Amino acid sequence: MTDCVLAIDLGTGGPKVALVNSEGHTLAWRSRTVHTTFLPEGGAEQDPGEMWSAVVAATHDTLAAVRPTPPIVAVSVTSQYMSTIPIAADGTPTGPCILWMDSRGAAHNLTLLNDESFMLFIERHGLIPLPSGADNVAHAHVVRTFHPEAYAAAAALVEPMDYLTSRLIGRVTATQSTVFGQLVCDNRTWGATDYDPELVAATGLDPDKLAPLSPLTGVVGEVVASVARELGIAPGTPVVPGTIDSITSAVGTAALGPDTGAVIIGTTSVLVSHLHEHRGDLRSGIMSVPSPVPNRYFVMAENGLGGRAFDWAQRFLGYDSPDTALGDASTVTPGSDGVLFLPWLRGSIAPSPNDDVRAAFVGLSQHHERRHAIRAALEGIALNLAWLVPPVEAFVGNRFPSLNFGGGGAQSPLWAQILADATDRPVRRLEEPRATNARGAAFLAFADLGIRSLDDVPSLLRVQHEHMPDPEQRAVMDRALERLIALHPAHALS
Repeated sequence: MTDCVLAIDLGTGGPKVALVNSEGHTLAWRSRTVHTTFLPEGGAEQDPGEMWSAVVAATHDTLAAVRPTPPIVAVSVTSQYMSTIPIAADGTPTGPCILWMDSRGAAHNLTLLNDESFMLFIERHGLIPLPSGADNVAHAHVVRTFHPEAYAAAAALVEPMDYLTSRLIGRVTATQSTVFGQLVCDNRTWGATDYDPELVAATGLDPDKLAPLSPLTGVVGEVVASVARELGIAPGTPVVPGTIDSITSAVGTAALGPDTGAVIIGTTSVLVSHLHEHRGDLRSGIMSVPSPVPNRYFVMAENGLGGRAFDWAQRFLGYDSPDTALGDASTVTPGSDGVLFLPWLRGSIAPSPNDDVRAAFVGLSQHHERRHAIRAALEGIALNLAWLVPPVEAFVGNRFPSLNFGGGGAQSPLWAQILADATDRPVRRLEEPRATNARGAAFLAFADLGIRSLDDVPSLLRVQHEHMPDPEQRAVMDRALERLIALHPAHALS
């Protein structure tokens, strides 16, 4: 039997756990859900204990689906990011996870910015404390303010992928990449394992609550015996460093250099690629993050809500299932008969960051039906990505000849075709797209162990279908994109 990696992908909705072999085949994967608690004044929290229980359950389900169990050579964790969990020295949680969507620390972040600190953050790190409060600097303040006992008991404040990795190996760990949202590393040097004292001081973070940094590549530890028994795997199994899920999306779609780009539509929409040097464009919300791909920087171009915006539209319009909604959308001609959806339910990110802009359906007439609106939702999310493609191409210095497509949204041939028409690029819809992140995490683990080279990844991808842009829809999509861009400033709350 071929060697496998147990890949854990912890998203906002819960974990997916997969067994991926060295040929890139996903032998099995299973998922579990995790509940989000929304609180007054913009709070959003999850229970890390529930996260762990869901990971354990999904692991049991995955292992039970493959008999006999293949050799597991490593465990690799990837997760959503800009979330904060207080943990003890053995990796167990001392309090709740403050999710990326929590905005209670927004006012605190504004107190950290002045002319001097602004330039320090930009020059050395690439990002500033976000006015929205959607970063780990603000979330540390939220933990300290709303959960003081959890804060006091914590050995470190970490991201979800580092929480799981730390729990697996029984000690706290993080990397230059995973602490990106804490703004405390000089990212001009790839692979740093020390914090920048001036950046730490500028964030106001307690140095004693920062996790020790491990190298970006290699083996970070081994699964401790008690956790191995809980998961049903061998004690001593190697564990590789945790990874931001957008980066494993890039690896899982072979977007490993500036000549390749890919689109992921999961909870959010993101356009991914890699660069060979550190740079950023704060105005457009495009920046580079140290990547576990050796000597490269991940291009971070978060586009905002994607799949979650479609889920909202589906519920808002009264559809009982995604299949019913997609079926209705397929009956409407491209352009949605003039109906346009602006998908900025939580503000817009790249290529035009604005926390105050909001979503809308526009162009409605009395003859329109909900099928026009649901088609417009698919198109609006795709057009928002189409708006982002040229700025990212300018950022990396290349035009992408095609776009690989992964994530839950890539299950839909209709959405893939809409994306091809909106971006005017061939869109290569991958097989098993929901396992994209897990495959990326596995590819990184195989590379860390020397079993596979990341150069092999493009040949390991399997494409379900290549969707070519329809020339007859070019004018329709260009007009719709022009409308979306023009309406953006008018839909800000202030």
